[in-house]
Amino acid sequence: MNFKFDKDTVLIVLVGCLLMGGWLIYMPKYQAKRTAEYQKMLEATQQNAPAQQANTNPGAASASAQTAADANAGQTPSETAAETVSALTETKTVSLENKLFRVTIDGLTGSLSGAKLLDPRYKLKDSGEAIELFREGAYRTFELKSISALVPVSLDVQEKNPLSAEVVRTFANGLKLTQTFTLPEDNYMVVCDYAWTNPASAAVTVDGLGVRLAGLPQVKDLTGDKVYSERLNVDFCKVGSGMCDSADPQVKSQEKFDKKTTCDVPVAWIGSSNKYFASLLFADNAKPFASTFGERVWKLPEGSKNEKDLYAVPSMTGDFGAVTFAPGADTLKFSLKTYCGPKEMARIRALGSSVMGVMHISYYSWFEFIARPMVMLLNWLKSLCGSYGIAIILLTLIVRILFWPVTQKANSSMRRMQKLQPKIKELQEKYKETPMDTPDDTARKKAELNQKMMELYRTEKVNPVGGCLPILLQIPVFIALYSALDSAVELRNVPFLWCTDLSRPDLVGPTLPFALPFIGQVGFHPLVIAMTVLMIVQQKMTPTAGDSAQQKMMMLMPVVMLFMFYNLPSGLTLYWTVSQIFSILQMKYGQFAAKRDESRQASKPQKA
Repeated sequence: MNFKFDKDTVLIVLVGCLLMGGWLIYMPKYQAKRTAEYQKMLEATQQNAPAQQANTNPGAASASAQTAADANAGQTPSETAAETVSALTETKTVSLENKLFRVTIDGLTGSLSGAKLLDPRYKLKDSGEAIELFREGAYRTFELKSISALVPVSLDVQEKNPLSAEVVRTFANGLKLTQTFTLPEDNYMVVCDYAWTNPASAAVTVDGLGVRLAGLPQVKDLTGDKVYSERLNVDFCKVGSGMCDSADPQVKSQEKFDKKTTCDVPVAWIGSSNKYFASLLFADNAKPFASTFGERVWKLPEGSKNEKDLYAVPSMTGDFGAVTFAPGADTLKFSLKTYCGPKEMARIRALGSSVMGVMHISYYSWFEFIARPMVMLLNWLKSLCGSYGIAIILLTLIVRILFWPVTQKANSSMRRMQKLQPKIKELQEKYKETPMDTPDDTARKKAELNQKMMELYRTEKVNPVGGCLPILLQIPVFIALYSALDSAVELRNVPFLWCTDLSRPDLVGPTLPFALPFIGQVGFHPLVIAMTVLMIVQQKMTPTAGDSAQQKMMMLMPVVMLFMFYNLPSGLTLYWTVSQIFSILQMKYGQFAAKRDESRQASKPQKA
């Protein structure tokens, strides 16, 4: 296209310079403010570190035992007999393994201290090692809420078989807890059966008995993946509601976070998730959590010292409230289970309809109801053709074919509007304002121009917004499809053609030893370049009814998108590339059909 340096071009350049200048003025102030806020969060995290270690460090149990002894002062001899027993400082661990993952159980806390995913799709990309979901953190799943009454003074850990283990603890207050951990053969689930006994002659009350759920860090920190978008969430489901309540743990206000994550009614399950993985804790149906509340730990990614990278690792705690243990064997029994694994659509659906809320496929929740069927259709197509790459192509074609009539109508409307441009310009010239016009003249000319334009549209049977409305109808579907392909963990480590991983850019050859602004690390990405070229071709073919400045802006869009999306995951660029090819072919057909109809109309005999 031949660009002229006219007043429109000058206006576009000036607007761009003003925006860039405003950005350069505003951004340093914004970054300084953000840095100060993150510094406060980091300092708070460092101050809370000793308390967090006390929750997970076995060595802290001796101090807790002393606290329990002080709290029990003045009680009966049977209740204080446990004070003479030393609190445990060393733990025992046992590992259980099924086909999908290996979990490590820490006996002293009765919790999961590790969960390694064994599926080859969920290995670290650089080292090839298994992803460890809970390699660190302040809280662990199945860990009892830290209260002075539950300080272990005796411990026995036994592996019953490769899929089952038993942990028996006696606490300083005399209570005995037997936890039986069981793994199914083909699921990312761990079942924990709790059996409490009170051998004392008097009842023992524990205030605020609760069970913690381990939170998950962001994907790029957990796995090293260079994800295009990221989101952390905490979720819970009220008993009987069938709906999932969600909260964003990255909010700066602790008051807002507490308000969003605290629930004072019975809760069936609680959860923490990132883009690809979920950590869920399900209560016993007969004994749901009486309430729940959220917790978070601010963390810097491994190797980073920049406060702007600070993010919150969210967690949840299910609280039973005050529980009284009557004397005798089998005082209280309940069963909890946790899911700790990838957010594969089929597995999450099997957990129940309310659990589907943890998928968070679309960043904008109002597109979620469209994005979920997209992922389901993608998986179904893959089951038919055996390839996620081909499934993406088929899914794109299905969506484009469904919208064929709408798109065709929009293209036809834009072509008719383009043909009317000479007549529209004549009217605009006829009713053009002049410096000599009075306000009344200007108003009269505008009214007459609008009237003549509407008459022209009626005569030619053209709707001026006919090319826009059909496109607007498609936007939610295409955003949902985009979100589905960006969030589907099923695409991770899946190759297609020269793409080694559909969740990563289709890099061919080495990258440059330096990064560029907006783009980052630069390499050769064939799909992104093909997508940009096809966008330019499509833009040249698209009928335009706007002014020259608008046309120039539209021609610059493919270049802008090249910079914005150069490191887009190859699954998404494959979708965009196929969609562009389909659009070009549809436009070609539309042009052919329009010429054919014009030829037929011209060949018809004119009525006298």
